[in-house]
Formats: sequence, structure tokens, C-alpha cells
Amino acid sequence: MVQIKEGKNKILVTVLTPEQKVFEGLVDFISIPAKSGSIGILPKHLPLIAKLKIGILKLVKDGEPVYIGICRGHFEFFNDRARILTERAIITTFEERQSVIDELRKQHDITQEITDETRLVIQAIAEIKSLRQ
Repeated sequence: MVQIKEGKNKILVTVLTPEQKVFEGLVDFISIPAKSGSIGILPKHLPLIAKLKIGILKLVKDGEPVYIGICRGHFEFFNDRARILTERAIITTFEERQSVIDELRKQHDITQEITDETRLVIQAIAEIKSLRQ
């Protein structure tokens, strides 16, 4: 477990998926892809809860950025502790950010899931109607 020492302006961040802990560490800054838009968090920020969308979570650790592609979920911040609960998380690089977002959208785009499911229901209804005639 990572400890926050008194006097340090750091945020303890934990990124969790249903399968694993993807990241845990002390950072200087967080930028989250919230449903309402990008939100930046510095130490001593007011408590916050936000829904997340598919996007890139940016963490700055000792001046170095860490990029994590995330697929929806929730963000909680309280007492310089941040927890990101997400369906999927992929640690990536600056250059690969967009391809990770594209991969997450392709695999987890709920609108596509609804569209495919709706198409199957429509086909089934059409088949039932043709049996009546």
C-alpha cells in the first residue's frame, strides 16, 4: 500500500477494473475524461464524484505523464485520494493514445451493441409477421 506522507502535495491514485488493479501510485496531477468534459485535479481539490466516458486518463507523476485509456466508469476524489473504477484500462503512450481510444470504442461502444441488438429484434419480428401470412 502506498502511503501519503504529511506535507507532500501528492494524490494517491488507484485505477481498478473488474479483473485487476492497473495503477496505484502518488501523482501530482490528474486529468479525467468525465462525461461532462475533461476535469483537472490537483492536490487539495474539493471532493468530487464523476461519471467517466471512453477516453484518456492522464496522470503526472514526478513531472512525467502516464496515459491510461479507460472505458467508462466512475471517478471518486476525497482527501487527496482518487479512485477510478472502469470497465477496462490500458496503459499507453502519448503517441498511441488515439489508437487506444479507437480500440476501446470499437470493443465497448454501447451504441453499437444496442444497434446490433435492435437489428436482431427487428429481424425476429419480421420473421414472426411472415409466418402469420
